[in-house]
Amino acid sequence: MSLRWHTRWAVFAAAVAGWAWLGAPAPARAQFNPFGLSQPGSRYELSETVQLDQADNTVKAHLERVKQCLAAKQWDEAVETLRQVMEQSGGKLLGVTPRRYVSVRDYCQLQLVSLPPEALALYRSLVDPMAQKWYEEGVARRDPQRLLDVVDHALAGSWGDNALMALGEMALESGDYAAARAYWEKIIPVEQPATGPRTWLSAPNTDLDLAAVRARLVLVSILEGSRQRAGEELAQFVRLHPQAKGRMGGREVEYAAFLKGLLEESTAWPKRPAGPDWLTFAGSPTRNKTAAVAPDLGEVAWRLSLPPTPPAQRSVFGGPAAPRRVAEMADAPLGYHPVVAGGLVLVNNQTEILAVDLQTGQPAWGSRDAVIFQDPLEERARELYNPPNLLGVPRFTLTVCQGKLYARMGSAVTSTPLEPSLTAKGGYLVCLDLENQGRLLWRIEPDEKGWAFDGSPVADGTNVYVAMRRSDVQPQAHVACFDAETGQLRWRRFVCASETPARGMLYEATHNLLTLYRETLYFNTNQGAVAALSARDGRILWVSLYPRTASGDLENPDPHTCRDLTPCLFDRGTLLVAPADSRRIFALEAATGQILWETGPEVEDVIHLLGVAGDTLIASGERLYWIELKGERPGRVAHVWPDGSEKLGYGRGILAGGSVYWPTREKIYVFDQATAQLKKSFDLAPRGCSGGNLLVAGGRMLIAGADGLVALSQNARPPQAPQGNLTGAW
Repeated sequence: MSLRWHTRWAVFAAAVAGWAWLGAPAPARAQFNPFGLSQPGSRYELSETVQLDQADNTVKAHLERVKQCLAAKQWDEAVETLRQVMEQSGGKLLGVTPRRYVSVRDYCQLQLVSLPPEALALYRSLVDPMAQKWYEEGVARRDPQRLLDVVDHALAGSWGDNALMALGEMALESGDYAAARAYWEKIIPVEQPATGPRTWLSAPNTDLDLAAVRARLVLVSILEGSRQRAGEELAQFVRLHPQAKGRMGGREVEYAAFLKGLLEESTAWPKRPAGPDWLTFAGSPTRNKTAAVAPDLGEVAWRLSLPPTPPAQRSVFGGPAAPRRVAEMADAPLGYHPVVAGGLVLVNNQTEILAVDLQTGQPAWGSRDAVIFQDPLEERARELYNPPNLLGVPRFTLTVCQGKLYARMGSAVTSTPLEPSLTAKGGYLVCLDLENQGRLLWRIEPDEKGWAFDGSPVADGTNVYVAMRRSDVQPQAHVACFDAETGQLRWRRFVCASETPARGMLYEATHNLLTLYRETLYFNTNQGAVAALSARDGRILWVSLYPRTASGDLENPDPHTCRDLTPCLFDRGTLLVAPADSRRIFALEAATGQILWETGPEVEDVIHLLGVAGDTLIASGERLYWIELKGERPGRVAHVWPDGSEKLGYGRGILAGGSVYWPTREKIYVFDQATAQLKKSFDLAPRGCSGGNLLVAGGRMLIAGADGLVALSQNARPPQAPQGNLTGAW
């Protein structure tokens, strides 16, 4: 060990000693080696192993016995064993491919729908009476849960396809086009693979009209605005069912002609207007909202000062940190992400929640102070919220749902060393009643040592859902559900565990956010896995693993390691995921977890998924990217700006109207979403501000900087035309 390292280590140990006043004695240097190595260093190697809640050997032995029984044509024992395994171990996971896992229940269903005709007939004789009862009750009461009972427990029965058809119709009526597609696609026959097991669930031997089913798939693509997909599906439909007729749109039609006319008409349909509020990170629980109005920016309407965000520190290594992270400065990160609800701007840090009027910037409800919640700890205790040897950056996000505000407050630490040097209070969740001037309804802390809330929650009015971490050598990723009214725990589910760059030796700050669409939660763990869970009971629907970047250097981190606010983006049945432990962006089928495509490593500086425009993902980091979602080469970067080596990005942009607003330190650039052409730019220096995280609502452009909010009006003087070579060339 070098003399230089000893000197730095002594300085750091002396600084830490002053933090131990809450009861943790200052450790001896030999006990406080954060690496556990004879020659500490900043480089790391991660195991590719991702731990999941997999079925045990007993379950695997039963399933192996099923194979033997089927080979011996012992149908009774094979069917009964599958039914017992479904009921007793249905929540565990089994791999259907080396990287995709489903519940044991779904795995058994895959075996049941693949049964030989004789065995399938036996199975149906056992389950059809109950399945028919559930189906008829579901249709009569219009109860989707009863129909889901058929799908979840007896898909291979004679009523599985009927239940899927009815569920699709209900989803279509409610405007849930992605769910309707997922139900109807399971009716379409899937050929048994020539080699290997079946990996896709579908109802076997359907007697439903497949032309009617495929026509409905084209219909939902048209209704949701996926015109390219609709055109491809319609062309295939014409090949398969050129003369097919049936009931659609309230009358008997020839499907192909009706759908062709509807597709042509859809070009003139107005877009569904977006709501005026911005209720959570990225605008909505799907993390994919576009603001309705593209504003022209005027003068500063008001300012709100905020405490400087804690810097990104790596003092454990002694040397100075790099001055710049991706799209922000290391000594003043852009951690603030406000929300807008009912004419109020709400923003938080680790110790306070503030509320001001969107139009005036004055404190909400006529108060003298904008602070509506204050951390109860004394100031000296709060200093321990951000220990010196902390990997990661505190981020501040909020969620508003049905008049209630939810936030994670307190410490940003989500993983601690196995032998922590400091003892301090962790983070906690609060719920405030915005209809009663921000009154505190409840506050909850993790119920056990070693647990932490991993970011702010999402909510649906009944429940509150949040990612949680449990400290270990391999930190564990969990999802928890709390009652929205009382804060009582309803369920908590383990998702995965894997090594992280902290390696159980350093403190780590993460801010992993969940994505919520209807009754499904999606979780980018940033630990090698993406998962889908049922919001009703936390049951894991699927887990997909992706290739991780297994090595790195904490003193010289790769750009993708700055992806600390990249929840799954849900778009029309597809998930777009940018994990912090990969250089790539992945597209997954939301219903199954199947990886559809991935980008190349050229997008490793992308740290913000801004949203989807048409069939293009718009993302940003040091530069701005347009990434194709469809066509012959999905995942291809179609445009990038600027196209040279310049690193201009500074903060998170926003999609508004048909434009992309993208911030740099000096300007906000405005691009056409469809063509990627630069339309105009706004200078920020004359307005006395700089770039940051953008938000558009109620005639205001909000810029969240490192130490405050600025609101710009829409009464703009003429913006500057693009100058120089920054227009880019594609």
